[in-house]
Amino acid sequence: MKLIFSPSHYPFFNLALEEYLSNFTDKESEYLLFYRNEPSLVMGKNQNAWEEMNFNYLNAQDIFLSRRISGGGTVYHDLNNLNFSFIKPLDTKMVANYDSLLVPIVEFLKTVNLNASIGKRSDIWLENEKGEKRKITGTAQYTNKHRFITHGTLLFDTDLEKLEKAITIPTNIEVNSKSLKSVRSKVMNIKDILKQNDNEDILTIEEFEEKLAHFILLYFNIPFHLHRLTEDEIIEIEKLAQEKYKSFEWIWGRSPASEVTRKITFKNQEYRIKIKLSRGAIIQEISIEDNFLNDSLQQLVNQIYKKEELEKILLPIGFIEQDLELWF
Repeated sequence: MKLIFSPSHYPFFNLALEEYLSNFTDKESEYLLFYRNEPSLVMGKNQNAWEEMNFNYLNAQDIFLSRRISGGGTVYHDLNNLNFSFIKPLDTKMVANYDSLLVPIVEFLKTVNLNASIGKRSDIWLENEKGEKRKITGTAQYTNKHRFITHGTLLFDTDLEKLEKAITIPTNIEVNSKSLKSVRSKVMNIKDILKQNDNEDILTIEEFEEKLAHFILLYFNIPFHLHRLTEDEIIEIEKLAQEKYKSFEWIWGRSPASEVTRKITFKNQEYRIKIKLSRGAIIQEISIEDNFLNDSLQQLVNQIYKKEELEKILLPIGFIEQDLELWF
């Protein structure tokens, strides 16, 4: 097995790195990958972006929006959230029972006096001193003809306030679609429980990452070596990140067709507007209860639902920048 600590905190690079290792390397190779990202919201492959995030908050806080190749729900990443990936040759029995890959993580947490357990959704939960259980890990999977990825998050010392605000849908929007919806759970940080237990063995996320990696490898008793990405590998991964993972088509265009109802304002008056989106980001139909506005807004049909595109039409007919915030 090859152990990799990603050299990057750029979310699009790390998402591309997972796909590169799974799809473009020797199909018999096994990897244990760890990475941390700059603040970002990462959606599952089949999710609708409009149902998973507060777009204006993400923009204001410089939080990246991204999409991974696996299913499951939306998760928040920052530099104090540790992500792990097992990338292995396809084994249908293990794919069906991938909790076995979480066992060493749970056992490691127990070595630092944390009461951890695996939940019903192949997630990991911690119990605090009050006996309350909170989630620290969500997982997801991806498979191709030869390989599978089982990956997840570990909330070590994440900014939980930012996490909550980033995934809270604005009150002025309703969305109907057939997308997979995230299941929200109460969460906590590992470091908070370590502090409650007066545990000073693990002080930083870097130490936590290194100790966890070696514990997992010892647990499975697998020969391994530390793999550093070559210059050629980095070039290919960066290319994949730029062409796919950073693209508007991947992040927004993969969202299922939906109907979005919003409360917007125009010249200090509030309106309800209905927008049907196809391919996640193309305006198919639009309607509003004001005849003048309704006629004017028909110019938006077949346009990409993107601020740069919308403002070309909305600003000339009398909308102001402040009004546009309610469209996102």
